[in-house]
Amino acid sequence: MTFTLALLCAGPGQAEGLEAEPVIGGLPMRCEDFRGLTVRTMRLEQLGDVGSARIMGRIPVILLDSDRLAKLPPKLQLFFFSHECAHHALGHSFAATTSSEKEADCWSIKNGRERGLFTRDDVSDWAPFFAHSKGSAAGHLPGPERAQRLLVCYDDLTDELIEPQITERPPLLSASTGG
Repeated sequence: MTFTLALLCAGPGQAEGLEAEPVIGGLPMRCEDFRGLTVRTMRLEQLGDVGSARIMGRIPVILLDSDRLAKLPPKLQLFFFSHECAHHALGHSFAATTSSEKEADCWSIKNGRERGLFTRDDVSDWAPFFAHSKGSAAGHLPGPERAQRLLVCYDDLTDELIEPQITERPPLLSASTGG
């Protein structure tokens, strides 16, 4: 409550502890909401999750749990930041739906792929970090299902976020030694 009151008293861009370009996974990141407003980031302890997207005093904010984030590989940190950014970019902070979590996951993966932040191998390597998650009432899928769906989103080249298309992947090329 104290944080919210302090935030309301601060002018635009003057909110204490709110970063416009946080360094996540070693990279400076930016996020804009669906209205083009800069989303601010605040690091907390004991948030109860890796991150959360909120509107605080009319300011779109991503809250990140510093301790939980620090235990993750850099690219997975980028994924979670991007997932929370997706909630703002897609307007979920104002009107969440039953598919909001799946949409945010897919938006994050596709955005990361397009920006060259994630490879398919990166996304595949995250499966152990999701393995024991039971999912959530908010709509996060159980860990193994979520990890598989992230790969489906990565492979899908359409703009679909809810039910991406499963496509056949061409076989991986390997280096040959003559022939």
